[in-house]
Amino acid sequence: MMDRSTDKNTEKRKENKKTYRGRLVAAFVVVLVTTLLEIIYYGYHIMDNRDNVVHSFKNEQDSTAQIIADGLAGKSEDAMIHFIRHSVPVSGTTWGFILKDGRVLYMKDDDTTKNLENISSKAEIELYMEDLGGIVSEASVSGTEHVSGVFTDKDYVLEEYGTSNMEFYIVTAVIATILVFGCILIEFAGRIGHEGRKVIALQSDLTERNEKFDEYERLTDQYEEELRNRDFDKTEIKREGYYDLEIVDTLLSKSSDTELFPITFMFICVRMGDRYFSRDAIFRIMDFIKGSMGKNHVTAELSKGYFVVIMYKTDLAAAEKTREEMLSKWEAFSKGAELETVLREVVSTENPRNTFYHEKDRLLDLANW
Repeated sequence: MMDRSTDKNTEKRKENKKTYRGRLVAAFVVVLVTTLLEIIYYGYHIMDNRDNVVHSFKNEQDSTAQIIADGLAGKSEDAMIHFIRHSVPVSGTTWGFILKDGRVLYMKDDDTTKNLENISSKAEIELYMEDLGGIVSEASVSGTEHVSGVFTDKDYVLEEYGTSNMEFYIVTAVIATILVFGCILIEFAGRIGHEGRKVIALQSDLTERNEKFDEYERLTDQYEEELRNRDFDKTEIKREGYYDLEIVDTLLSKSSDTELFPITFMFICVRMGDRYFSRDAIFRIMDFIKGSMGKNHVTAELSKGYFVVIMYKTDLAAAEKTREEMLSKWEAFSKGAELETVLREVVSTENPRNTFYHEKDRLLDLANW
């Protein structure tokens, strides 16, 4: 029983540890999911804002490209190149270009134009500008096969529109939120760990307290089973050791089975007067009391000189007969000691344990007891 109980308590501690770890993991998951959702939310808005800025700027730049194309209408090719070279502002982030049949006539400056003179298709030109990561606006020159346009670096546009500052504030807010949730998680984990250690310590203490009770429970379970299966033959006397009050308490708490009723308590007081009785003499008196009882009777010592006999399946009349037989033998055995007895029957509607303590306390409070 003790081994099984210890195993059960060990399993409970393991289950509690799993519970605490589960709570910690749950808290971590909540923080992680919240953080991820926040990153996704703000990430989406950052990208959406970038797209809006780029779209708005491209609309403006498309209008500029169309104005340039209209200004080139009716000009010769050389005049168009001259116009793009000198009239369209050129910087490290913005420049103009003019194309014809997939060839670069002019782009940004003379050096860039020379480097691109081997390009012979529109697809190559688009790939080149795509690799530069810019915003491109084009417009066809009316009445010709020429295409003019303007290129602007995308990062420059985003910087000019203040998106970098806004994104910095958003990222700072996200990091701050993560730190706050992290601190909350650490605090929560600390509290869970502290409470978990307290519970485990209390359970360990409870386990130690229960081990002794479990041993008593094993004994009383075994004894109760014996009571159920005994042949209640009063002529057979079995001399066993006396139980103590703890065993009686445990036994009575398990005596609610109606098959054990009626139950009668015989309280016994041995008065030795002024005479000295050796240890052996006292044990002989105890053996006499035990030997006078039947197999379905449990004898226990309440305190020095005070005993109780729990008589299962014994009504008051049968208990009275057993008492008379014991007292008749006592006269020849007593050797100067006196024996006083009190009987109390317990019916099935009463609680044996409560009745026992009520009678015991009442009798011990009496002057004669």
